[in-house]
Amino acid sequence: MKSDTKYLIERAKQNERLAQKELYEAYASSLLSVCRLYINDLHFAEDVLLRAFFKIFTHLKDYQEQEHLYAWMRRIVVNEAIDFLRSKSQKVMYLDWENSYDDVEEISCEQLFEQEYLQAFIDELPSGCKMVFNLYVFEEYSHKEIAEELGISEGTSKSQLAYSKKLLREKLTNKKYHYAK
Repeated sequence: MKSDTKYLIERAKQNERLAQKELYEAYASSLLSVCRLYINDLHFAEDVLLRAFFKIFTHLKDYQEQEHLYAWMRRIVVNEAIDFLRSKSQKVMYLDWENSYDDVEEISCEQLFEQEYLQAFIDELPSGCKMVFNLYVFEEYSHKEIAEELGISEGTSKSQLAYSKKLLREKLTNKKYHYAK
């Protein structure tokens, strides 16, 4: 870790407001992007980010130097986003799609051709599917970890992921078809 960042963290641990502001400014935009993976509405995502930074600053004393700071902060942001979704009663009935995940192949790189469209398509996923997709793809959680985090079975996690991929594939295919006309 660079000595400047280490010194900044030490100052922030001492509740020095200027150091906390510098940390916020250094990481807020990338962490807001993480919030947006889970929360469609920008205003709610910003609120979640602020709550996450409150937790970050409150628990900065627990941060271990050997951990990567961004990864530590990202984990707090993801947990805060999940808590927000739970609190907003956006509970989804988790359905098993009769092990349909066995028949779904991976989304190819060619299908992921325009990032802004992909984010819009991800935003349109049902909230349960979206959470599983984001945790699996972006946070690299295993199905076991997802099941524990969301209180669902591993099979449900797998089927939610498969269903997410199926929906995204359909949207991407329809988009390509419209461009081909």
